[in-house]
Amino acid sequence: MKNLLWLLLLKLRLYPHIYFTYSPFKIYEFAELTRGLAWRGDERVLDIGCGIGNHTLLLGRRCGHVTGLDVDPGFVARARWFARHLPGNVRADFLDVPLERAGFADGSFDRVFSICVIEHIPNHVEVLRHAFRILKPGGEMIFSVDSLEAIADAALVERHRREHAVQHYYRRDELRDLLQSIGFRDVVVEPVFRSDFAVALFRRGIERGFNFGRLRTAGLTRRFFREEAACPPDRPGLFLIARAVKPR
Repeated sequence: MKNLLWLLLLKLRLYPHIYFTYSPFKIYEFAELTRGLAWRGDERVLDIGCGIGNHTLLLGRRCGHVTGLDVDPGFVARARWFARHLPGNVRADFLDVPLERAGFADGSFDRVFSICVIEHIPNHVEVLRHAFRILKPGGEMIFSVDSLEAIADAALVERHRREHAVQHYYRRDELRDLLQSIGFRDVVVEPVFRSDFAVALFRRGIERGFNFGRLRTAGLTRRFFREEAACPPDRPGLFLIARAVKPR
């Protein structure tokens, strides 16, 4: 019965949609990750840590081919199901292997994305090095990571680390220096979720869970856009968004 509902949503082209993440954090984050990007329509794109593929298929609507990568076979099976039943001409495939074992040739992708996944990977530096290798010259790496610099409560941060399996919280200068040491250029690292509203909601998420309810998501997302736009740009945030280019 549940699959019949999903098939209807796919047929009506209501899925994939960013609001099916049911998280105002992820909706705003995806908007920031894709903000200002120009698309030719023929790009090859990789999404590291694709989950069940919602973001991946949204990227697939803008490029020529998208590959989703996740180490959870259950997530990948679900993502393949959605891709198989998706109407239209989105070209997507999904693999349930870590990046370092995926076998991608050097220079395989025009863009590599990852949405708050790399900080959960024990060998996160190795993953970034592989991302550099598989990008084409001139290709872009665009990703987000947890920082939690805006939360001073060490016990709360530790709880988040433990419950969400965070291997490493990145700092802005540290991430920029790491990407440059790997070989990336034109590195830009920016904090997001800097507003008091975002920090308070995230703290609530750590303490009570990050399910804010489908009916509240749209309103919370709209407020995110207002509050973040009004927030001083030099304030620390909860996440970092990084953009970097492989030299030609």
